[in-house]
Amino acid sequence: MNDQNTQPSQPVAVEQKAMNRRNVLKAAIATAPFIATLPSGAALARSSSLIGASSAASAKDSKGRILCLDLKSGTGNYQNGALDLGMPPSGKLTAIKDRLYWTQPSLGAARISEADMCKQGGRFHYWYGQWQHVDVPKGILVSATALSSFAGSIFSTEV
Repeated sequence: MNDQNTQPSQPVAVEQKAMNRRNVLKAAIATAPFIATLPSGAALARSSSLIGASSAASAKDSKGRILCLDLKSGTGNYQNGALDLGMPPSGKLTAIKDRLYWTQPSLGAARISEADMCKQGGRFHYWYGQWQHVDVPKGILVSATALSSFAGSIFSTEV
């Protein structure tokens, strides 16, 4: 009787392909949990107290108000488009109503958008039977979705 393997061995190239596929599969299985847990914008906000700036189109709430987060909120550290709300997180939000605003109490003065009011900060005027004014702190535009990650930590004022 012979103790030799009676099955023919596979060619070397086939063995290497199987080994390569096996390694790829092992690597995919090993990295899947990491890829699945990469933080999205809202998840990042929940896990780090950072909130990112939004475009004017996405910075409106269900009432059509522009959401402006005061740059002095939290630590006041604003870098790379994100504001650090500190630990525990805290922020001051100004919800700016959708209406016509001017830079001065005169119809001849320059008009300004709600988004620019937030970015610039200051006193702005609107007509409601007579000239009225609102004070808006300099801030960043934020989305309602991002703010929902900080429920209970953001104090808001409507102007």
